[in-house]
Amino acid sequence: MVGQFSLGLAIATPVLMFTNLQLRSVQATDAMHQYSFQKYLGLRMTTTLVGVIAIACITWIGGYQRVTAMVILAVGCAKGYEAWSDIFYGLVQLNDRLDQTATSMVLRGLLSMIGLGLGLYLTRQVFWGALALALIWMLVLISFDARRSRLFLPPIKPIPLKQDWKYRWAKVRPRFSFRHQWKLVRLTFPLGIVMMLVSLNLNMPRYFVHSYMGEHQLGIFSALAYATVALTLVADAMGHSAIPGMARLFASGDIVAFRTLLLKLVAFGVLLGTVGAILAKFLGHLVLTISYSPVYAAHAGVFVWLMSAAGVSCAASLFTYGITASRSFRIQVPLFALVVGSNALACAVLVPVAGLRGAAIAVFFAAVVHLIIAAVVVQHLFTTGKKDAACAAAANAYYEHWDSGL
Repeated sequence: MVGQFSLGLAIATPVLMFTNLQLRSVQATDAMHQYSFQKYLGLRMTTTLVGVIAIACITWIGGYQRVTAMVILAVGCAKGYEAWSDIFYGLVQLNDRLDQTATSMVLRGLLSMIGLGLGLYLTRQVFWGALALALIWMLVLISFDARRSRLFLPPIKPIPLKQDWKYRWAKVRPRFSFRHQWKLVRLTFPLGIVMMLVSLNLNMPRYFVHSYMGEHQLGIFSALAYATVALTLVADAMGHSAIPGMARLFASGDIVAFRTLLLKLVAFGVLLGTVGAILAKFLGHLVLTISYSPVYAAHAGVFVWLMSAAGVSCAASLFTYGITASRSFRIQVPLFALVVGSNALACAVLVPVAGLRGAAIAVFFAAVVHLIIAAVVVQHLFTTGKKDAACAAAANAYYEHWDSGL
């Protein structure tokens, strides 16, 4: 069942990460408010529906067993509701109110654990657990994310005398404008490719493990890999909280402050990764025994490699947040293409001969490649940003002198 659920995530996530177009980050870095929230929402709803249809087509073409196909579709629906919540997270992030996002994620996490657990316990089938997950995420989207996000939107004018339910929800109603949203698609399409590549990179070892070793070993590897989320969630939280401020610093030409903040984040990521790798080395067997079972603890060496890879990925992803804050979207496509290619090559070489350990080593290798390339790109941003800031300062000084002469 763990293998089936992991396969559902491995198929649904790359598709929806592509159709999401990383609109949350684009919205959070939209310091000039070029597009309204309603247009972001309309585009996200449209692309998510396209993504869910694509997942259904992949499931049908793949010829999976009936139970596995049902699990994939249920997981796809759950991820679709998550994608709709994500666009509301972008709105509150733009307003520096990540406490709302945190509350929503805690609420979803607790209710998801209860719903998925009860679904599995009562039916002994992972499909009903995944379906309960989808229903819970839909309820959180409607009852919390959409309702609370209305507080961060300007009032609608003219205000009707009778404030009925249609008016209360009008501010979060999607708007569709082909011209504006096509421009938004053109802007964010590279980020859609990037996020698809990020998801493919994450799931690449799972494809090889499933192909060479089957669903049972895939379940073990996926459980070990999910234990590393404790590191990546902390790094992502730091990146999401800092990205609006970094975007404002870069847009204003304050490269020194931008660099200082980014390097502090990366230093935190390095420290976090080091602590995680040390704990995995000395306490990994005990943690896996308590959290899962001795069957998983027998692969403690694989867990150490995965935790080390997660530590490197923390620093690399924080560098990438800096790249996104500068709104340098297109450069991320070749960056992640190289990362995915290195991961696929390492998996093709190592998984057939070293099994789960080979898959974990491939993940570590890809994380190192990501870190090196991202650091090079950020250094380039520092250099070009300084030049742009110097040119802007010289131009301002010239015009001020010219104005004083007049």
